[in-house]
Amino acid sequence: MSNGEQHERTWLIYSQDLDKVFCFYCKLFNLVPSTTKLANEGSRDWRNISHKLRNHEISNEHIANMSFRIDLEKRLLKNKTIDKHVQEQINRDTEHWRNVLFRIIVVVKTLAKNNLTFRGMDERIYKESNETF
Repeated sequence: MSNGEQHERTWLIYSQDLDKVFCFYCKLFNLVPSTTKLANEGSRDWRNISHKLRNHEISNEHIANMSFRIDLEKRLLKNKTIDKHVQEQINRDTEHWRNVLFRIIVVVKTLAKNNLTFRGMDERIYKESNETF
């Protein structure tokens, strides 16, 4: 701050390659083309940076993006995200295929332990020359 106070701005990021500062939340969460320079182009006007940051902090765009970030953080902590149901289905499918693989391994180990073949002369079901399967 101009009076020497320090104010932590977690939304502010600095690019060493571009030597510019950006608003991380406006860059990340903005759904419409942004009108603020900090979201798109960044700023390296170091003399007027405190004024630009104050103006950006009170802009409607920034406030909306910050509230979206806060809501997202709360949903993530409560595990209430959009993809929660998709993740549950993925977990169920993973468990199903893990069980299938386990049964296949048990069959292979049993055949190997008893020195049995996987198949016989005829692969059709219920034929005598089908052997184990």
